[in-house]
Amino acid sequence: MPRSDEFQKRFNELIDDFDYSRNELSKLIPISTSTLSNALSYGIIPSVKILMRVADFFELPIEYLLGKSNDNNFIKSSSPTSFQQRFNDLCNEKNVTHYRVAFNLGLNPSIIAKWFTKNYLPEISIIESLCNYFKVSPDYLLGRSDFKN
Repeated sequence: MPRSDEFQKRFNELIDDFDYSRNELSKLIPISTSTLSNALSYGIIPSVKILMRVADFFELPIEYLLGKSNDNNFIKSSSPTSFQQRFNDLCNEKNVTHYRVAFNLGLNPSIIAKWFTKNYLPEISIIESLCNYFKVSPDYLLGRSDFKN
């Protein structure tokens, strides 16, 4: 699993601002206590699905949570959509196929197929590559926000 000192620092700062125990917080988010502990103690970045839960709980952009931006303003989408729908929309806007995206990013095309057939979310490093490719924010790509940047 990927780890980040910036994520660890930012997450610890957010936790310190709340008056909840780690156990209470893990139930509120919801996130397992071991995942919470790994994030706070070692900076291990959880799966994108859990990262979204944490960002939703704190009402923050994912880039802020990861320590990649100091902008903590987040406007939730009025009609959230799925990653898969956003990915399709972005491919259509850019006039590229899933295969072309996979080729351009050095991904195995079968991984993109799994995002659709099994409703998987990519790992955070692939989300970041996709965001750079489409020039959008992770929150937009994941359907959390209607603002591309």
